[in-house]
Amino acid sequence: MAPKTRVSKKQEASRASQGTSTSNISLGNGNLQSSDEEYDGLTNAELIAYINARAQDPVVEKLLSVLGRRLASKFADQLEADKRSRSIVISGLAESDGNTNQTESLKELEEKVSNVLDALNTHCRPMDIYRMGKFDPSRSRLVKVVLPSTFYWRRALANARLLRDAGFPDVYVRRSMTSEERKREYELRQAARERNKGKAHREWVVYRGELVRVSDLNRNRSGNM
Repeated sequence: MAPKTRVSKKQEASRASQGTSTSNISLGNGNLQSSDEEYDGLTNAELIAYINARAQDPVVEKLLSVLGRRLASKFADQLEADKRSRSIVISGLAESDGNTNQTESLKELEEKVSNVLDALNTHCRPMDIYRMGKFDPSRSRLVKVVLPSTFYWRRALANARLLRDAGFPDVYVRRSMTSEERKREYELRQAARERNKGKAHREWVVYRGELVRVSDLNRNRSGNM
């Protein structure tokens, strides 16, 4: 008579755990035995593809397709938000001469932006520089500058007041904004213009997305010195 084999509850739990932590994933050209840790290493697109390959319900396929598009859109939005959070927009930089070729125009633009950044004391090299919108001979296009980090972004905006004394009286710097933020900014500027009508000096300005009195702004600045 064969001796009885005793299995402890701990061993049974261990076997059960191993059984639930592995499964086969169809790859189209065979099956892959994977553990939970290996699942964690898969990208969202791979997970969706594997689930879709194993699903029999056509509704599941449609739902996964919608989920995939949402994830891709969310990721793109996050990248754009990160880029915008460290971007500035420069206005007042003259366009290149119409006879200048594209390469020379880009070099000229980079040099102009470099001079502005020097005046702002940013001490950094921009990640990207480009004109916004289509060329219009009647006016200069805005220039978007993507900086390495929000540290340099804050520094550039904080030092915008230095541009006039540095020889850039007609050059202005602001943060990069979404279309909704630009609309809000425009409405605030219109409101400030209306309040300043008929006054010898500007009493109202737009500061950090709000309509504020110049006197209050100067008082706050002097209080921080």
